Amino acid sequence: MPMSKKLLVVVGSTFCSCYYCFAAEMSVESATSANQYRQLANQLASEASFYNSIATFYGYQGESIMPYSTNFYESVPQPKAYNPWIGSQFGFGAGGASGDTNNSSVNGSMIVNYKPESGVRGWQFNTIGQYDYLGTAAGGSSNKNRLYLQQNGAFMYDKYNGIFAQASYLNDANDGFYYVWNENIGYKLQLLNTDRMNLQLAVGPGLQQRHVVSTNVAGTQPQWLTQLTYNLNLNDILTFYEQLQNTATHANTTTYSISTLNLQVNKNFGIGINYQVTYNTNPPSGKAGVTTVSSLNLVYGIN
Repeated sequence: MPMSKKLLVVVGSTFCSCYYCFAAEMSVESATSANQYRQLANQLASEASFYNSIATFYGYQGESIMPYSTNFYESVPQPKAYNPWIGSQFGFGAGGASGDTNNSSVNGSMIVNYKPESGVRGWQFNTIGQYDYLGTAAGGSSNKNRLYLQQNGAFMYDKYNGIFAQASYLNDANDGFYYVWNENIGYKLQLLNTDRMNLQLAVGPGLQQRHVVSTNVAGTQPQWLTQLTYNLNLNDILTFYEQLQNTATHANTTTYSISTLNLQVNKNFGIGINYQVTYNTNPPSGKAGVTTVSSLNLVYGIN
């Protein structure tokens, strides 16, 4: 065989061998790539199923790989909507009084709490109103009315500390005062705060204006307020509210306590006991140092 033909055969064989090897390699690579793409597709399908389950759990109703289940979503407990008026209550009832008037009374009461935003920080507002109509007035007086009003506003700038401003008004001629006004500003401390109870302390200076019945003298004097407020809620059935405040001036120190204990009959209505105690270290002439008003009330509460 001539040398040129031998050379042509060798070159052809070598080319065929190289082409076969290349084709075999490409075939292997194609099989490998296909397997990788299959694995990737399976992985993506698994992740899509997982994330769609999460979306279904949170109630997403858009397009999904898995069918959306309303029953499953409805079975998940939903958080209770925030109520800025929680703890507010209104009562009406009858009871008795002791001290300067020992007789029956008809009364109305209200405690209004308002906190615009949830959480421990922010504004808090509290209004207290107590009205008592006494069966007979003391000492021949024609005034059978006793009215106490209080408005408190506070701003808590962290979990424990805040500032407050408060104004209160008392009209109680039976106990010796045509009126007593108190205005205070100061510091508020959150001593205790849980889901079921809270305890706050407020202290601060202020002014007092009062008009004494026996002397018919009105005057203004500086005073100091110390106030404790306690709320307790047991399973939304039994609730207790207590405010104890002490107002000290150079002439007299007055301690006033208002307590309410309510038993819920249904979601909003309940039966309550209302008890008020007032103590004066230097009462007007002829007046008792300690007076009380108690009543059994029908209560409407906001829970």
